[in-house]
Amino acid sequence: MPATATTDELLDRVRRSGLIPPAELDTALADLSPGHPPLPHLLAGKLLTPFQAERLAAGKFKGFLLGGYVILDKLGTGGMGQVFLAEHTGMRRLVAIKVLGVPAEDDPQGFERFLREARAAAAVNHPNIVQVFDLNKDGRLNYLVMEHIDGVTLTALVPHHGDGIPFGAAADYCRQVALALQHGYERGLVHRDVKPNNVMVDRPGVAKLLDLGLVRFEREGDSKLTSQVGKGTILGTADYLAPEQAVDSSAVDIRADVYGLGATLYFLLAGHPLFPNGKTAQKLMWQQWREPTPIRELRPDVPDGLAQALNTALAKKPDGRFPTPQEFADALAPFAVPSPIDPALVPTPPLRKWTRLTNDIPPPAASGVTTARLPRPSVGSAAHIALAATPPKPAAAALTLTDAAERTTASEPVPPLPEPPRPGPPAWA
Repeated sequence: MPATATTDELLDRVRRSGLIPPAELDTALADLSPGHPPLPHLLAGKLLTPFQAERLAAGKFKGFLLGGYVILDKLGTGGMGQVFLAEHTGMRRLVAIKVLGVPAEDDPQGFERFLREARAAAAVNHPNIVQVFDLNKDGRLNYLVMEHIDGVTLTALVPHHGDGIPFGAAADYCRQVALALQHGYERGLVHRDVKPNNVMVDRPGVAKLLDLGLVRFEREGDSKLTSQVGKGTILGTADYLAPEQAVDSSAVDIRADVYGLGATLYFLLAGHPLFPNGKTAQKLMWQQWREPTPIRELRPDVPDGLAQALNTALAKKPDGRFPTPQEFADALAPFAVPSPIDPALVPTPPLRKWTRLTNDIPPPAASGVTTARLPRPSVGSAAHIALAATPPKPAAAALTLTDAAERTTASEPVPPLPEPPRPGPPAWA
């Protein structure tokens, strides 16, 4: 950490940030040896996280609060903004927050996608679809509050298995995603961006479909998203894009999602996309007419029935594919093997010492039905939310969270703390 600030200056920033209740801070400082820097001591005491300490050391003390949440860590940055791990200040629940990087008035297209994701999430309720709890605004910042998932994306999972993951696990993960797509299809939704990076698998092996920002509402046609980006713009990701979607993204139906899921299954089995080489324009053309290497040439252990299901999902013409995700799920079911992921692959999340984890909450009484809308905090490991890929307008000034985060592991329960007072307007750099 930079040694440019004195101890008194660093402690002043900590106090002004509102991150640590005064009594807790005074108790921690009473144990600080004279001449020792305070931030490492507060880190060791699990009162600050590395991200928070870095921001404080850099002279930042504002912006740690967003609505009713304390930002714990920065998970990543993408074309639409940033994603943070956060904790509700009252409930001590972990969530992921996606912050739109540009004000709505400066990027109507990005804001439309943001609204689309929130509205699509409100239309679904399924254990294999990530939950979105809230769409909100703080100043000029628009943000989505989402379920924190204790797992990894399929993209991150594959490299740990060399030339593809076991076929039983691949079939099971894709079967679950197919059920999620079927649920959306029955409510008039087409995802249009099914790919490994938009699927997470948690520790027990439950697959979750992410990022509903490109969803097409069939009952409303294509709304205004496609018209905003222009007819020459392709919505989706080249490696997993159905042939017809590359021609007209506004007219695709659920069979485009079946193709995207088939391409995802191929990636899981082969360890690489359908066409691992080539530029984007080449891949879009190859999706139209070129066949990928047969999966059994790459993985002789894949059963014939599973290979046939994969080939059906990847038919170039929509009429040759499974007509619905449910039929794809049924074809995968005989080969599916429930597969928890290796806990070592899931990084540990930054938690405050008083953060309440799932382990600390008594299970609800058995009811026979699990309601996926109930917010469920996740047990200690880093969440990752796939970031949207649509770039904002170049002329727009990006907004950035400058301060936030907290890293610790929960110990014994601590009495609820009052919400820290805001130290003034958040400083968005």
